This record gives sequence, C-alpha cells and structure tokens, in this order.
Amino acid sequence: MTLQNSLDDFLNEQRFRGNSQKTLLYYSGSIGIFVRLLGKDTLLEDIKMPILRKYYTELVGRGLSSNTIQTYIRALRTLLTWCYQQDYVSTNLPEKFKLPKAQRKEIDVLTDTEVKALFSLFNPKYIVHLRNYCMCALMIDSGLRMNEVVTLKCSMLKISEGYCIVDGKGNKQRVVPLGMNTRRMLMRYMARRPAIAKTDYVFLMSDLHPVSISTVKQIFRKLKNTSGISRLRAHLLRHTFATRYLDNGGDMYALQQILGHTSLEMVKRYVHTTHQKIIPKFTEYSPLDNLKFR
Repeated sequence: MTLQNSLDDFLNEQRFRGNSQKTLLYYSGSIGIFVRLLGKDTLLEDIKMPILRKYYTELVGRGLSSNTIQTYIRALRTLLTWCYQQDYVSTNLPEKFKLPKAQRKEIDVLTDTEVKALFSLFNPKYIVHLRNYCMCALMIDSGLRMNEVVTLKCSMLKISEGYCIVDGKGNKQRVVPLGMNTRRMLMRYMARRPAIAKTDYVFLMSDLHPVSISTVKQIFRKLKNTSGISRLRAHLLRHTFATRYLDNGGDMYALQQILGHTSLEMVKRYVHTTHQKIIPKFTEYSPLDNLKFR
C-alpha cells in the first residue's frame, strides 16, 4: 500500500468515528508534509527508521518551533500506529520513533484587574451585551472552549441544577459545573431570549440565527480593542479558568473532567503559579510544624 492510500484510508476512518472537520484538517495537514517530502507513491513497507529520523531533521532545519515539530510528529505516529494495527505494515515504527520533547511555554492568564476590566464592558440592560457576558462567563468560569460555547444547546443547559452538558472534542459529552454568577446571568439571558427562535442553540444573533465561530472571533477583536488587553482571545479565558481553579484550591482530577482532557498531563500545564500561594501557607500543612516539633 502507498503512503497516500494509507492516509486516505486513515482519514476515512476518522470520519467514520465521527471526528470533527478540524481534527481531519489537523491530520491531513500535518501528515501531508511527510507525504509531500517522501512522495505519495512511497510504499509503506519502505518507510524505515532512517527515513523518520531524516524527516525530523528536515523539520528542525526549517526552523520550526519544538511544539510545532511535536505536533507534526504526533500526527505521523498516529498514522503509523494505525497502519500497524490494520496490518498494512509488519513493524510498529512508533515504538522506536518517539515523540521529541517540546519546550513547555509559560501559560498566560488574565489578571484579576483585567478580568474586572473585561466584564465592566458589558451592560446587561442590552441583550447583545448580556449574551456576550454569558459567553465570556462560560469560558472564564467553567472553562468552555469557544466552539463549545457556540454549540451549546438550550436542552443541555441545566441552570437550576447548576451544570450544563457540553459536546466536546471527538463528540464526547461531559458535564460542566456553573458558578452562581454565571447561572444568574444565564437565567437573565434565557428569560429575554426570543421564544420564536427556531433553533435550540443558546446564543443567537439579532436575526435569531445561532452565533458562529467567526462571530465570536469578531466579538473578541472588538473587546481586545475596547479593553486595551492586547493579548485577549477566547482561549485565554479558558487558561485563566484552569489556573484560577487550581489557585483557589480546586482538585486537579476534577479539573481534568471539567476541561474534557483525556490526559492529566494536559492539566499539569496549569500548575505554574500555585507556588505563590503554597509557600506562604505551607506552615499550616507542615507535619512537623503542626506537631509543634522542636
């Protein structure tokens, strides 16, 4: 089987599994670099470790960041593992072709002052402002991704019970708690949401059509200019939620469930400022200090 044919089969398998278009684009784009480098007619059985090492060297030579290189190689390893599982190849190359280490970037978050400045821009008297307030609140107080906010449905919103059901990555649903302030503002929005709307999506445009990803991006461009927070973007709110959740004593395993991460390693990225609160309070938890040890 050729490399291109295996990629086509792999992408069809991803569609069959119900993976999103974004996931398909990630695989086709990332693996496509490898296909173009070797040639689409390259036979799978001809791919050996020297070729994979040369590919890694090629990526490094292009001046790509370690995180970008890791992204490309992770996708390729997924394809090669799948080919092995399908008996397209006899060797499990990813066992030797390990994922290179990537430089861990410090995660940026909004300060408390910036959060207050952001939400001061909304005037809940106007339904558009109230809608935008609720969307931002879901991101910064419950950690929802932008796409999860856009696709949130009325039937999945359980305000009185204090949670919502979210369609996450890979069409995996999860239950996400709602804070009291977010619940209060959502109740105000839902009370004013036009009853004649013919869609179950929560957040609507003025023409009663659901908001889109491009709409939310445009909202954040305006908020960035108005607030003066030049680095403001939707995902920054999710980062802020995760970090503040841990800072305030939240459980890491619960955070993993709330964010919808399959790996705890993804959550550990947010443990980067907690030392600022742990060190001053350590004496409260120190075994010897609590025993009045001399």
